[in-house]
Amino acid sequence: MTMSNWLPNSLLCVSLVLASSWAWAGGTKTHELDDFDAFDDGEVEGAAIERSGTITRGYASERAELEHSSAFSCLTDGKQAWVGTADKATIQAVDLRGGTPAAKQLVELEGVVVSAMTRLPGGDLIAAVLPGGKLVRVSKKGEVSDFAELPDVGQIWAIVPHKGKLLIGTGPKGALWSLGTDGKNAKIVLDVPEKDILSVLTIGDEILVGTSPKSRLYKVDSELEGVLLHEFQGDEVRALALSGTWLVAAVNEFEERSVSSRVALTKQLSRSSLTGEKPTDNNTTRSRANADAELWAVDLGQKRDLLRTQDAAWDKWFAKKSQYFIDLLALDDSGTVLAASSEGGKIYRARGRRDVSVVADLEERQATSMCLTDAGDVLATASDGAAVYALSQTPAKTARWVSEVLDAEHPARYGSFALRGEGKLELRVRTGPTSEVDDRWSAWKPVKLARDNDELRGAADIPRRRYMQVEVKLADADASLRSITAFYAPENLPPLIDKIEISSQSFGSDDDSEPDADIAIKWTVDARDGDSLLYDAHVRAAGGGDDEWVKLNTAGPLAKSETKLDLDTLADGIYEVRVIATDEPSNGAGSARRDELVSAPFVIDRSRPTLSNVTHAGGRVTGVAKDQGSYVHDVAFSIDGADFRAASASDGLFDSSSEKFELALPDDLGPGPHRVVVRARDARGNLETVAIKVGG
Repeated sequence: MTMSNWLPNSLLCVSLVLASSWAWAGGTKTHELDDFDAFDDGEVEGAAIERSGTITRGYASERAELEHSSAFSCLTDGKQAWVGTADKATIQAVDLRGGTPAAKQLVELEGVVVSAMTRLPGGDLIAAVLPGGKLVRVSKKGEVSDFAELPDVGQIWAIVPHKGKLLIGTGPKGALWSLGTDGKNAKIVLDVPEKDILSVLTIGDEILVGTSPKSRLYKVDSELEGVLLHEFQGDEVRALALSGTWLVAAVNEFEERSVSSRVALTKQLSRSSLTGEKPTDNNTTRSRANADAELWAVDLGQKRDLLRTQDAAWDKWFAKKSQYFIDLLALDDSGTVLAASSEGGKIYRARGRRDVSVVADLEERQATSMCLTDAGDVLATASDGAAVYALSQTPAKTARWVSEVLDAEHPARYGSFALRGEGKLELRVRTGPTSEVDDRWSAWKPVKLARDNDELRGAADIPRRRYMQVEVKLADADASLRSITAFYAPENLPPLIDKIEISSQSFGSDDDSEPDADIAIKWTVDARDGDSLLYDAHVRAAGGGDDEWVKLNTAGPLAKSETKLDLDTLADGIYEVRVIATDEPSNGAGSARRDELVSAPFVIDRSRPTLSNVTHAGGRVTGVAKDQGSYVHDVAFSIDGADFRAASASDGLFDSSSEKFELALPDDLGPGPHRVVVRARDARGNLETVAIKVGG
């Protein structure tokens, strides 16, 4: 029986999605959990997450812990399995006959990581140990002997039996080696420009390889030359699998293009070093290589024609940000594959771009390798705490899903929870002050649920904290979960008005008219918790009482953080503006918070300057310009309607409220009378003019 026939689609394709959205109703907000991506951010145990956004009972699993930091590779012959570890390069023999895997160390090898293994026809194992190009032979009793050493090889990534020989993918010179099963006759059968051959797949007599740092797919032709079949947009073809007529490739793309596959994988595993030096600590928070992962597939047709990889369209079955796919496993002959992920210990099942599910979530943070038993069970290895899992064809006895930590952004009061689904569902919740669950978090508290139309609803008295987490248990075989809505009301923070800006009247010395009487009042405000705000603006004489404020927005509250002030409606003097902000639209009148700020004093001066003693003598015009509200900005004159020209201050500066000025008339003024208009402007742009007649 193949694994795809184990369970109904709902059991194999279970997916929960946790997306956070906001609902506005008197300060009430909601966390909405109802699609694949959001549920995938949480954790499942014995449950599956379908692409459609439903959680159902999934694979049963049995776990065996290994006394190592990382399990990296696996091999099985059906009843017996072998797991290669990292940090300490050991091979663990895993007995699968009892249902629960039982692991026992077979041998410890020299090196850091058992990167690849295969089995010879007689039963002995051939293992590659990083760093270096050395292959060792391990007997059933754990006896170790040298098998072969490939010159100029720094790492061996894959060992694949093919037509009585062993094909070996290596780096850092991008070579595919062929080796006899006796360890002799080693030769390079393919040399590619890329540094590493990471994946090797045989289809009948033909050989495919995937490379890095350019994610290219090559075929080895009959002349032992590499034929480039396809280049992906990425940095490595990490794994290849054939399921039926579908060829599937796991492609990773790194944020830092200079990162090598070896360094990236070292960072993904956190605890183990593939660079040749054993780590000196168990730091699991080392910076990982930022990567995005994709599954690509192409239908080769019934004849499995590899040239279709060049001509036919590749389908992107699945893409995941901030994820790294380490291994692929063909689950059946119908186009079903499993992908092991380095983030969260997830195993994804894909059988087409519309059918991708989370089918396992390992307790450890990374799933590193998978192999298939004769019974159709899957053996999966884990890193960041080494373990081996047997995923069996029996549905899990218990199934639960735990959300990621949900952020209310501020301490919140939590209300009811609404669940949609089928069968018996059990809900627990807890809250805490930090984004990481620690001893300060409350204990899990059950929420009693009752049927309300097509929902299960309930509430619990839980501490008012910023962060919250929910757990849903599928309590019977028919249970499934489609969505969760969690209602909450975060502590309402008042808005904060930062500053008020009042624009001054602007003008240029060449302007012939006074500036507009309207000035702009603008303010900057921080809602602090995303609330919608409304504003009131008032004006009064500086230092006046509270009863002297005059509202500017008489037509109703302002929705924008700006308004205008008509200076002609106020007498000259010193004024100030007050702005009041309220979050009533989001919280209702009873719970609204407000803030207010008074501006710095500003001057309103609409009085024009005066011109006196304007006289003409000896080709010169003199006079005095005065202003009460500010200072004289400039004096100009115009002769017979021509453009205004600047006059000069008698003392060389226009810098006071009273200024003597003088101007020289042109020598070519000509005979007869002429009209001279003298114009004075104050610092607010107010103008005054006087006309005199000269000549004639």
